[in-house]
Amino acid sequence: MYDTIIVGAGSAGCVAALRLSADRNRKVLLLEAGQEAPLASDIPSDWVTLFNTRADWSYHTEPQAGCRGRRIFWPRGKMLGGSGSLNAMIYMRGLASDYDAWQQAGCRGWSWKDVLPVFLQSENNAQFRDSAHHGTQGPLPVENVPYIDRHERLWIEAAQAAGYAFNPDFNGQNQEGAGLFQFTIQNGERFGTAKAYLRPALERPNLTLKKGVLVTGLILDKGRVTSVRYLVNGVPEIAHAASEVVMAAGTIGTCQILMLSGIGPADELTVAGVKPVHDLPGVGKDLQDHLNIPISFYAKEPMGIGAWTAELMDQSLAEWRDHRSGIRTSPWVAAGAHVCSRDGVEPDLQLYGAISPHRDYARFLGGRSGITAHCVLQRPNSRGEIRLRSADPTEHPAIDPRYFASDETGTDLATLVEGVRINRRILAQSPIRDLIDYELSPSAECVSDADIADYVRGHMTTLYHPSSTCRMGVDAMAVTDPATMKVHGLEGLHIADASAIPLMVSGNLNAPTIMVAERACQKILAT
Repeated sequence: MYDTIIVGAGSAGCVAALRLSADRNRKVLLLEAGQEAPLASDIPSDWVTLFNTRADWSYHTEPQAGCRGRRIFWPRGKMLGGSGSLNAMIYMRGLASDYDAWQQAGCRGWSWKDVLPVFLQSENNAQFRDSAHHGTQGPLPVENVPYIDRHERLWIEAAQAAGYAFNPDFNGQNQEGAGLFQFTIQNGERFGTAKAYLRPALERPNLTLKKGVLVTGLILDKGRVTSVRYLVNGVPEIAHAASEVVMAAGTIGTCQILMLSGIGPADELTVAGVKPVHDLPGVGKDLQDHLNIPISFYAKEPMGIGAWTAELMDQSLAEWRDHRSGIRTSPWVAAGAHVCSRDGVEPDLQLYGAISPHRDYARFLGGRSGITAHCVLQRPNSRGEIRLRSADPTEHPAIDPRYFASDETGTDLATLVEGVRINRRILAQSPIRDLIDYELSPSAECVSDADIADYVRGHMTTLYHPSSTCRMGVDAMAVTDPATMKVHGLEGLHIADASAIPLMVSGNLNAPTIMVAERACQKILAT
């Protein structure tokens, strides 16, 4: 018997482990499907090498009608730290208006003025020590990337030449402009929630961590969640929670576990072979994600990752191992911008100037040195869903983001088409244009809006920021009560991860997820 059971030791679960176990009278169990993060997770440059390994759930979407029938690869972390141990480590909160929109959508108490103090509470910023926009006493290290390639600075200069002002701090007064991102890195290595939150919590005797266990469902008794079912090496076990179960299994895992437990759209659960226990139609719905379209260029001279030789890789790894310095301390996405696709909007596109011609996050390698310009849609209209394929907890659910197909306005596609043009304009400016040889096929041949749109449909990727499948709200399709973070209509069940986010934010999702988890824990401890 435990007081609290936390499901998932990802970004949110690690936060919950530290905050909830701070009450020494609370006996806490933390369940995680994965194992310890491998060495590659510590090395900032090596995050892409974790894809399709045992540390990755390696999901794929359903065939996307809006993407020419493609199934999109969706990496998600399966290890301590979850996707926060797999990501590019960018620390970005989003716009103040994003959170004011949460409040306007019915999530009272989640406006910018409400959440900013929570962001500051968690942050320990190494560079902005005297800024009202940053915290310096929190557990989460945030700092500039240790190694900056000179071509990343040239990309920023080109962006300025294209008319985008230099921005020294994307989490400061304004988000718009070009500059360098900040990261959850410390002393040359990844330092996400697994290290910042979970590691110190594990020293407490009232916290128990079980790794390598697959949660298969929740047990309810008279409208209250009382226990968690899980597998240990295929053998079923049950843990009992006297006070609450906190779901932190992520946007995919949390809604899947709820549905396997009979919590969700009753008709759909019945079709999947699950007996409905609590009819909650919004579970798995309103799936939102950031859409990314890259274009790549070959360079006239060796530069960046494309110039790495086997010898350099060995040398740089040894340097990182011995000194935590050098090129391996960079995730190679430090140079970027937030820009407006048209007049009258706040920044709605996030750009990256990655000094590499590699595509699909280095799963496909260019033959020469070069640059890939990424463009990410920040506030998509596209909405999708996650459904159970069956009652088998070991089977991946059906992930259907419905990219473009669910956006009746066509705005998502049109905005990304303009984003391709913006990236081309940046790369046509000195000093970068002097280093560019040519744009790679098949984007190079796409000139008209229609041709670029076809390219976007055929080459769009996720930026792996899914959210909102158990979103907060007070409407009929809401799943999570924004006042308590309890699941509507049930006792003893809270949600503390990105699945509770009501509307996508304008930036990378790790920092907002940590904030949601922090606030959820505050509400749990206050009851």
